Amino acid sequence: MSARLIDTHAHLDGPEYAADLDDVVRRAEKAHVSALVSCGQDQATSAQTLVLADRFPSVVAAAVGVHPHLAKDAGDLSWLAPLLDDPRVAAAGEMGLDYHYDFSPRDRQRAVFERQLQLAAARGLPVIVHCREAYDDVIALLRTHRNRGASVVVHCFTATYEMGKTLIDECGAFLGIGGAVTFKKATDLHEAVRRLPLEWLVLETDCPYMTPVPHRGKRNEPAFLPLTCAAVAALRRVAVETIAEATTANALRLFPKLAAQASAMQGNS
Repeated sequence: MSARLIDTHAHLDGPEYAADLDDVVRRAEKAHVSALVSCGQDQATSAQTLVLADRFPSVVAAAVGVHPHLAKDAGDLSWLAPLLDDPRVAAAGEMGLDYHYDFSPRDRQRAVFERQLQLAAARGLPVIVHCREAYDDVIALLRTHRNRGASVVVHCFTATYEMGKTLIDECGAFLGIGGAVTFKKATDLHEAVRRLPLEWLVLETDCPYMTPVPHRGKRNEPAFLPLTCAAVAALRRVAVETIAEATTANALRLFPKLAAQASAMQGNS
């Protein structure tokens, strides 16, 4: 495959990559992953995404925010506004609701999510949403607080076709398709990927998590994104290049700063 890919959701700031991050990025580029969005989950990891964006300016874009698991420790979020104003930041997130684990109280999750949506809307920034067993509340908060002029992506989408269609129709949400699409038992996701409109699908790794087959059980990395692309192509019965080209175009619509970066690089080449 020669078409370039964009990994719309990664976490490269953690200890999993401390020993070989340069090699991880090189392997990604060799696999035609030309850009990726590294997402913060709290104040420390959000700040680290900016370091990564400086270290790999032609590949890594930063997103900053508070994951719902960590909402209980997010404080008053006064630290977040300056990070969102940083020109290196392509999106706000990862943010959202997780009612499966409830590592933070649900009312606190909702309050922190709502505040982040407000901060992102005021700046016209795209929003990266985590949602697990909380679709009704996520949809309600997106309806109320998102900026209609900016994009939203529900990352690690694994729900049904019907839920995907609702997120697209009611929230204008892109859906992040990751390694789970390669899992044999992910039948709801398989149907959704077959039937949902391609112009609303983007690819992601969520690395170091959600490793695709045949590497399941190992550390995930952006170089594995072609496996996800191939699985989507097989489900939709089209060429891999068709999925690569479409999802890359979608990612550039989702994250305008990535599109601007790509244009600048073409101009300098």
